[in-house]
Amino acid sequence: MENFCYFISWLCKGNLKFIKWKIESKRKPNWVELPRDITRMILKKLSVIDFILNAQYVSCEWRNICKDPLMWCTIKMAYVWINTDRCLCLSKLNKICRYVIDLSSGHLNHIFIYDFGDNNLLEYIVNSSNEIRILGLKYCSIEEKKLNVYEIAKKLPQLNELSVSYCREISKDFLEAIGICCPRITKLILCKWLHKNGEIDEDAFAIAKNMPQLTYLYLYGNKITNVGLLAILDGCPHLKWLHILVCPYLNLKGSLLQRCRQQIKYFHFN
Repeated sequence: MENFCYFISWLCKGNLKFIKWKIESKRKPNWVELPRDITRMILKKLSVIDFILNAQYVSCEWRNICKDPLMWCTIKMAYVWINTDRCLCLSKLNKICRYVIDLSSGHLNHIFIYDFGDNNLLEYIVNSSNEIRILGLKYCSIEEKKLNVYEIAKKLPQLNELSVSYCREISKDFLEAIGICCPRITKLILCKWLHKNGEIDEDAFAIAKNMPQLTYLYLYGNKITNVGLLAILDGCPHLKWLHILVCPYLNLKGSLLQRCRQQIKYFHFN
C-alpha cells in the first residue's frame, strides 16, 4: 500500500509527462511525416528503379519530391531483372531512364548507364541537357557506325568526365569528336576487349592529339604501345593520374618508365 501511494505521488509531481514520452518513443516513426529535406536525403539513397516503381506511390509528398527536377541532376541506372523476358526488361529500363531524364527538365549533369542502353538512348541523353558534365557508359550496345559522333559530341559542351567501358564499336573517331567538341574534358576512362578490332595505338594518338587538358587517364585492355604512350605524355602535359592495366602491347621499361614516374604524380602500370 505504501508503494502504491508513493507511485501516485510520483505521478502528481509531473512525471506523467515522462511516462507519456517513453510510450511515444517506442512507437514506430511515421516516415511520411518527416521534414521534406530529410525525406529528400533518404529518397536519394534509393535506386532509380525503386524510386520510380515503388517509393513515389507511398504518398503525395513523396510523389511531389519525385517530380522535383533537382532530384534528377544525377542519374545512375544499372540493369536489373524486372520482367521474365530480358528484351522486355531492357525496353522497360529504357522507358524509365527516359522518364527520369524528362523529370530533370534540363538540369541533368551526371548520368551513368550500366548494362543497358543503345544509340537511341544516348541521343536522347545528349538532347536532354546541355549541362552534362559526367557521362558514363558501361556494357551498352553503342554502334558507332550508326551514330554521327560529332553531332553527339557537340551537344556536350560542358563535359568534364567521360567513362566508356566495354561498349560495342566505340573507336578513335568517338574519342576524336569528344576531344575536339568538348574542350573541358579532363578525365577519361576507357576499357576495351583486346580481341576487338582496332589498330595499334589509334586510341592513344586520338587522345594525345585532341585531349591536351587531360589530368586523369585510365586505360584497360587497350592496344597501346610505347609509341602511343610517348605521344600521350607529349600531348597531355597536365596529366597527373595515369593508370594502364592489361595492355600487353606495352613494354614499359628504361627511359620511358623513368619519364612516367617523373612526369606523372600517380602512375599505375600492370
